[in-house]
Amino acid sequence: MRYDLIALAVAFLAILIWMYRRDRARVRAARGGFFAGSLDLFQSYRVTQDGPDMPVLVGRYRDREFRIEPIIDHINLRKLPSLWLLVTLRAPLPYPGTLDLLVRPQNTEFYSPSAQLPVAIDPPPGWPVHAALRTDRPEAMPPASVLEEHLDFFDDPRAKELLVTPRGIRLVYQAAQAQRSHYLVLRQAEFEDLSLDPDLLKDLMDRAIALHDSLANADESQPAAAAA
Repeated sequence: MRYDLIALAVAFLAILIWMYRRDRARVRAARGGFFAGSLDLFQSYRVTQDGPDMPVLVGRYRDREFRIEPIIDHINLRKLPSLWLLVTLRAPLPYPGTLDLLVRPQNTEFYSPSAQLPVAIDPPPGWPVHAALRTDRPEAMPPASVLEEHLDFFDDPRAKELLVTPRGIRLVYQAAQAQRSHYLVLRQAEFEDLSLDPDLLKDLMDRAIALHDSLANADESQPAAAAA
């Protein structure tokens, strides 16, 4: 038996394991600082991170409860991976239905509930084009006129989704796109600047609050979005 070859194979395996752990620790550290520049926005917060995944922040801003979740999307192999930012305001609304407005749908939006909502609706005139508007209860949607006041969110081409549920509101925004050269060579999602712009986060949270307050105070006799 060639013990020297066995020893060489064991040493090689140990090096591979060391390199894997080193790279895993590097990725975790790089991603772990994603919220560092935005923490001062919150009255209180808790950041959690599962291994090398992106961290998730749950915090209180302007006396409202938010969940901020960055998600790396590399499912669509024909496009560069994106870093989507899911900004969720947890606050009840007086409408029992769920409404989802998803622009430029690719049928690969695993983070979106759009495909699970059974009813497709033609977006009203003036709403974003190339959009999927879906719901589970067409008769119980928020007023279209109120929603229209906040659709300037989609004036930014990086805005992706607006979700309204009985439990609150979620905005989805493309926070970053992977480096082309790195992805084409290694097929790995590496982002040039993996940090969250506090001004961007503040704007998204303020938009969610403004939309929630408009819906919460709306005259329920107004026509629903699904009936517009």
